[in-house]
Amino acid sequence: MAITACLLAGLASPGPTAARGPIDIGYPNLHTTFSATPAPVPVPSEGRIPVSLRLADSVWTDDSTHPPATTEVRFEFDKSYRLDLSEVKRCPWAPLQSYPAFDWSTCASAVVATGRIKWEVALPETEAVRVGGQAIAYRGSANRLLIRTEVPAPVRGEVVIPAKLSRGAEGVYDLEATATIPQVAGGSGSLTYLGLRFRKGLFSVACPKRRLQSLAIDTFADGTRLGGSIVTTC
Repeated sequence: MAITACLLAGLASPGPTAARGPIDIGYPNLHTTFSATPAPVPVPSEGRIPVSLRLADSVWTDDSTHPPATTEVRFEFDKSYRLDLSEVKRCPWAPLQSYPAFDWSTCASAVVATGRIKWEVALPETEAVRVGGQAIAYRGSANRLLIRTEVPAPVRGEVVIPAKLSRGAEGVYDLEATATIPQVAGGSGSLTYLGLRFRKGLFSVACPKRRLQSLAIDTFADGTRLGGSIVTTC
């Protein structure tokens, strides 16, 4: 299996770079590593097969400074990928419901993916700390996923990240998943890792052209955008 990365940083777009595994992108001291890995990887003769799909996005700085807060994470997939949530129940969580607290156990049948999420929190006049926990993605309403996590001390609280599913514009990519990252700790918290594995069968993949292509783009609060595409031969 060969993987090629085509990178973008701000308005720059260097040429393709041969690579294996997750793709590391830096601009200039801010880095992001992302991956989109189906399992199993199909072969052209198989036709369309059900897969699990692991998505991961990491952010860090090479000088250990606190990274800017991520405001959006977007993954895009070419027409080789299909996502079918028609058999998955919807979770009725709504952002305006604060009391009584929403009972997430009622949405067990709406779970589509599980994983981990991590933040770096830099409160005024304190040393930055890393916090994290389990992330669970549910099918929500109106073509949305809900990614939920509990942030531990010093923040302490529930964070729900909405991710909109939509069709891409005409071109290579046909499916988009755009997660809007809310402020954590009043903007002092920066996303450093988001990883999810979708259960097998929600995504299906075919490889008639002997290649799969996906794209990831992170948008940060300071206006920086980092991202690139991964082309996997199969």
